Amino acid sequence: MTKLPTLVLALCGMAASPAFALNILLSNDDGYSHPNIRALYSALKAAGHQVKIAAPQREQSARGGAFLYGREVRVGRDSDPAYPDSYYISTHETGLCNSDACAGKQVEIEISGTPVMALLMGLKKVMPAPDLVIVGPNPGNNVGAINTASGTFNAASFAVRAGYPALAVSTDLKDNHPQRIAAHVVELVEALDRHRQPDGKLLPQGLGLNINFPAGNAIKGVRLTHIGSYVGFDPLYTNDLAPLFPKLAGKPGISFQYSPPATAAQQDDEAVWLAKGYLTLSPFNGQLQSSDLSGAAQALAALPLLIQEKQP
Repeated sequence: MTKLPTLVLALCGMAASPAFALNILLSNDDGYSHPNIRALYSALKAAGHQVKIAAPQREQSARGGAFLYGREVRVGRDSDPAYPDSYYISTHETGLCNSDACAGKQVEIEISGTPVMALLMGLKKVMPAPDLVIVGPNPGNNVGAINTASGTFNAASFAVRAGYPALAVSTDLKDNHPQRIAAHVVELVEALDRHRQPDGKLLPQGLGLNINFPAGNAIKGVRLTHIGSYVGFDPLYTNDLAPLFPKLAGKPGISFQYSPPATAAQQDDEAVWLAKGYLTLSPFNGQLQSSDLSGAAQALAALPLLIQEKQP
């Protein structure tokens, strides 16, 4: 497996401290049984950490920061014995039946809870006061303006606002190597653990990291970036979903179109560096604003990651 590029780590004049087992809460927006979260669970456990999962029951991509309040929820547990500390959340929906068997009648169906609901449940019931929250790895990068719609990013933002360091982790949509990505995430976690902040925390207070892995196995380097606004594609309404899903040819719906090239002002945005083959680390503060590096200079001064690109 290709190792991550070397991370040159500093702690504002302090020596690296020994690593300890962490209490880590995992979540995602793809469901508790997705291969990515299961691979990360196993890898972190193998590294000696205490790990628990609190995730949606089923796939909940692009739900943003949505949550269904005032509804009874059900907390279930993974039936696979390989994941004894994996839990999921579901709720119910009421509506009119349109099938022949019950046409016109009010029916109630079970639906998945959202990523934010799963995260809130996890912090209350599954692992109160974790050392670290990791949301993902998401199949599909979450960069720039698209983060407003991302369940991965928004769940991590809720964790940061609740006072916990959080990583929102996303990969290329076509990456089908959960174990490789999991191993890289474990490396990043161990780096943060060994080079904690002066107050002993893994990240500066009130900050999380939006982490995006580039396509393919070759990572050119690790880049500290800012979220910015650029994204390589934009959502739009279309009368023909065929380019996205050929089976839906002629059907209307929401699809995507490629964006124009990044402007000169967007050259340091995470999406631009990601497209160049870099693993990007973008600090965010969980607020309704972009995490501009200039605006977070004081906090970033304590960030323990100084980036050294991969040597030839």
